[in-house]
Amino acid sequence: MKDRVTRSVALAALILLGVYLFPRKMGDEVFAALAVVQPDPNYAPSFEPPAFSRPDYTMRASGRGPSLHPDSKLHAKGSRAMVSCDVPLCATMGKRILLAGGNAADAAVTVALCIGSVNSHSSGIGGGGFIVSSRGNESITIDAREMAPARAHKHMYDGAPLRAQFGGLAVAVPGELAGLEKLHALHGSGNLTWEQLFEPVVELNRRGWQASDVWVNAARTLHTLVLSPAPELGYNWDFIYKPHSRRVVDVGDIVTRPNYANTLEAIARNGSSALFYDPEGPIAPLLAARARSSGGILEAKDFAQYAVNVSPALRFDFAHNGSQYNVATAGGVSSGLALIAGLNFYSALEENGTTSDAVLQTHRLVEAMKWTASARSHLGDVNSTYWAGSVARYTSREWARDLILTEQYADNRTFAWPHYKPLYELTEPRGTSHFSVVDENGGAVGMTTTVNLLFGSSVYESTTGIVLNDEMDDFSLPNTSNAFNLTPSALNFVSPYKRPLSSTAPTIIRRDGQLHLVIGAAGGSRIVTAVLQAIIRSIYQNMPLIDTIAYPRLHHQLVPECIMAENSTMLDEEFGTAVVQNLHAMNHSFLDTGALTAMNAIKRTEDGGWEGVADFWRKRGGADGY
Repeated sequence: MKDRVTRSVALAALILLGVYLFPRKMGDEVFAALAVVQPDPNYAPSFEPPAFSRPDYTMRASGRGPSLHPDSKLHAKGSRAMVSCDVPLCATMGKRILLAGGNAADAAVTVALCIGSVNSHSSGIGGGGFIVSSRGNESITIDAREMAPARAHKHMYDGAPLRAQFGGLAVAVPGELAGLEKLHALHGSGNLTWEQLFEPVVELNRRGWQASDVWVNAARTLHTLVLSPAPELGYNWDFIYKPHSRRVVDVGDIVTRPNYANTLEAIARNGSSALFYDPEGPIAPLLAARARSSGGILEAKDFAQYAVNVSPALRFDFAHNGSQYNVATAGGVSSGLALIAGLNFYSALEENGTTSDAVLQTHRLVEAMKWTASARSHLGDVNSTYWAGSVARYTSREWARDLILTEQYADNRTFAWPHYKPLYELTEPRGTSHFSVVDENGGAVGMTTTVNLLFGSSVYESTTGIVLNDEMDDFSLPNTSNAFNLTPSALNFVSPYKRPLSSTAPTIIRRDGQLHLVIGAAGGSRIVTAVLQAIIRSIYQNMPLIDTIAYPRLHHQLVPECIMAENSTMLDEEFGTAVVQNLHAMNHSFLDTGALTAMNAIKRTEDGGWEGVADFWRKRGGADGY
């Protein structure tokens, strides 16, 4: 059996090489031959995940975090177009696509592939995500969320919940490539081909880049906590180590991913994502075999069942200070609807009178976060009738106004968590990367993409260079309850071909019909409250974008019953100790958690240009424009 898998891996490597050395037609003929050497679908040796609970990957350990005094140099300005993302060189790469005649959708393809190459701990083509794209008067959601394999079922992790995080059983069918292809097809400029958008990323993976402190910290965590104690997962993670050693690269070392470059080039030359999803092609059988060798159930034929879901973006309108704002955010199993619920509630409060009082502003923000968390607990299976009811409820102005009229809100106190009527326990997704793009024709893209936990499932397929996700961990597990007796969401149980609930909320906002703000965040369950707080800061409090991104953030998710604060010392400095004391008097409590989320945004300036701010303070991001 092992010989058979080895032969398959070797042949696939030759096939990938053949794409570059032979004409396209010959390459296609060789690809077709792979069907005769697919790995045995029953090959699934036993695998035990490491005997510990994987800790959250926080930024505090590396000295990164919020700032009340951000350097004004850490933002970019441009009169025509802008890119803001986690990796500065990827922002520049996206700008070059725009300068070459591409639009926001074209640049988004290149930026996503670039980030997935450099920040492989957060995203990549082994994962999935959500895209909100606006072109002309049309705003759409592209749901490229990962999908459960055919053999998945709701009891597959009974007694072994860590298998949803580590190893092959955690792997869902990736969706990122299909999402990027659909974006290019629907909203691309038509000036640049699929292959042209891949070319700079292929070259980057061959030439290499300097390892950042963000990535090195992640790689060291992977090595120490996962690969060393779990040899089954540590197979050939060559690109995180120094040559011919088991020492993780240092900050500033050059990282190359030649096999990943080969895979990207093969997909580029094919002209679409079809090569990736072909169950008889050179990629899907290898990924499925690698997942099964680590105890998974993923099969090559599962890839053929994958398709993105395209729908109109979720919409919500509100007025403030004489202007009309139009929000477009992600639908599907994202948390865009939860974001709308929070904005709906906050805007209803502001209808009764805007306040400049710091205590009341913060109290209202936290109450909006709590209703956001409640709304998120009602989300899940978009094919259920319950989903349609949730959309109608949370987009309705009457829902928010009724909460206030029926005294479910008070300016002088908060309430215990049952008051907010959560339906189910919230899941705790993690990881992710968000970027924002605006082009000179008024088009915009916000994309949040992920492999979920740090380096996904910790399963790496070395021939293709692909890091596989652990998105199955975002499903809810039955037969459990949390410390507050909230049961797992039946709307989010595992079933074949289902997509798990996501916390992402990429968002595009227009002001008086004109593109105004493109924003999103990375950071698991804290994403939606971070986006909510940023919108409130930027629009209702008129905070400069650089402060909106750099300042410490708050988070509340109902349970535990506390306001999570990035830095309590900064909190006192920003608000004043009296403000914090007054919030305590309203029954709010605080928990210092360190850095919560990383956020990247673009906002229109007063002169009609663009300001881009990426979260340098938490994730060393960068923006670039012209």
